[in-house]
This record gives sequence, C-alpha cells and structure tokens, in this order.
Amino acid sequence: MPSEYNREVFGGEGSEACEFTSLDEAKEILGLLTRHWNAIAETLLKGEAYAPLLLEDENGVAYGNDWARGFMRGMHMRHDGWAELVNNEKHSGCLISMMMLYHEHDEDEKMRPKPINPDKREDVILQMAAGLLRAYQYFRSLRTEHTPATFQSKVRPTARKVGRNNLCPCGSGKKYKKCCGGASIH
Repeated sequence: MPSEYNREVFGGEGSEACEFTSLDEAKEILGLLTRHWNAIAETLLKGEAYAPLLLEDENGVAYGNDWARGFMRGMHMRHDGWAELVNNEKHSGCLISMMMLYHEHDEDEKMRPKPINPDKREDVILQMAAGLLRAYQYFRSLRTEHTPATFQSKVRPTARKVGRNNLCPCGSGKKYKKCCGGASIH
C-alpha cells in the first residue's frame, strides 16, 4: 500500500522525510507515483510482463542493478510473505534474475553470480520482467485461493466504483478504504 511504500520512497514519515516546495508539487509527485503504480498493476493484471524502468549509464547501458536493489527492498518490507515464494521449489525460480542483479556487486564474493556479459545481461533483464509477472501470478493465485467462493462470485471485474466502506474487490476481506482505497487499481 502507498502508506507503506511511500516511507521507503521518501525516506521516512511525511514531513520528516521530504520537503515539497508547495502542496501542488506534493500532489503532482504523489499523483505520478500513483499513476505509475496503477500502470504496473494494470499491466500485470492483464497477464503481460512489465518492463521495468532502468537507469542507464553515460553510454546508454541499463544494468538493472538499481531496480533489483529497489525490488529487494520492497521484498524486505513484507519479508514473511516473500519468504513463502523464495522457499517454494516450484515457483522461486522467478526471482533468480532479480537476485543475480541484486548480488552482482555484493561485498561477499560467495553471493556474487558469475560475471554477466552484455548479451547475457539483456537476457537477465528480460527474465526479470517475466519473473515479475510470474511472482505476481503466484501471489494472485494465493489470494484467489484464500477468498471465499461466495465473495469471488460477487466481485465483478468490470465494476468501476467501489464504496469506501464496501469490501475491497481485491479479495482481502478488508474495507476498501483500509485496503486498496488509497491507490485504486480496480
């Protein structure tokens, strides 16, 4: 939820973390983050791979290490939930490319993968995008499995407006305002 990840993005709570020059600037930046989050969620919901935005060096080469570090920081925010996927023999392979890029320059040599040449890096980055989709599908299937069938049948994927006090259509069982209401993808 934005209330959790905004602390990571901005480096702390509210005014302690980041100073905006105006309320309009704060609204614009938070709006851009919300739109980006929704675009990623919509892409994954459609079953399409999301191509992450990667920083490029002065030669225009995207290494993916920064993205992988950010992804792993996000995983640590929900360590127990991600540990379930990491320890799942059948599905954990979707995270290998992220971990390769995350550990590529690790201080501990044992954690570093073999050197990644430019052609291999392109493959790793493509696998990272595909792995992200597989991780999303893994967690989505778990959410569906744990949602009562009666609730699933009442949720219409084409519904546009959800009342703040209604149950969230994501299937969490929480009220919409306490769940996805801050940055709706529905």
